[in-house]
Amino acid sequence: MTDLVARIEHGELVGREFLLWLWFESEVLETNLKPSDGESCAMWIETRLTLTFEDDEALLKSAAPATSPEAKQALRQGKLPREAKLHWVIEGREYGSVLKADSLTLSGVTVPAELGLKEDDVAEVLYERMLLLETLEGVIDALYRDFLVLRVGAVWSEITLLMKRWAKGEKLDDAMYATAKKKALARRTKPKG
Repeated sequence: MTDLVARIEHGELVGREFLLWLWFESEVLETNLKPSDGESCAMWIETRLTLTFEDDEALLKSAAPATSPEAKQALRQGKLPREAKLHWVIEGREYGSVLKADSLTLSGVTVPAELGLKEDDVAEVLYERMLLLETLEGVIDALYRDFLVLRVGAVWSEITLLMKRWAKGEKLDDAMYATAKKKALARRTKPKG
C-alpha cells in the first residue's frame, strides 16, 4: 500500500492516465482534439511509445506505434503509457515533443520555424520560439484541465469502460464519447447561482 501512495504522490498514476486519455482521445476523435478552453489541435503518437506495469516494460518503435497490435495488447495486460513521442498541429503549425508521464514534463520539443526572420536577429528568434512554446504549453495545459475534470467526475467510470472496449479493438461511437465529455465539462464551466 505504501508503494501505491508513493506513486500517487509522485504523480505517476495521474500522468500515465493523462497520457492514456490523450492517446484514447486522439484515436477516437481521429486526432482532432478540442480542449474546452483552448486552441483546437491535432495530436497523435509517432515513432516511440513506452508502456509499463511495475517492472514490466514494452518499448514500441515504428512510424505509428500506438496503432500496433502490441500497443493494445500491452494495455490489456495492464500496462500504461509512461512516455510517448507526440506530434502536434496547432493553428496549422507542427510541433513535436516527448511527454514523460511520471513527471508530466516535455522533452525534445521542436517548434515550427517561422519564415521571415533572419537568423542573426537572435532576440526576435528567441522571442518567436518563446511564443511558440507558450502556444504548445497552453494547449497541453487546457487538455490537462479537461482531463482532471473528467477524472474526478462521475463520467470517468463510463470513460474507463469505453477505454477498455477501445483497447480490445472494438469500434466505438465517437459521438457518444464526445457527448458525455461535453456534458461533464459543461458542468465545470456553468456559473453558480
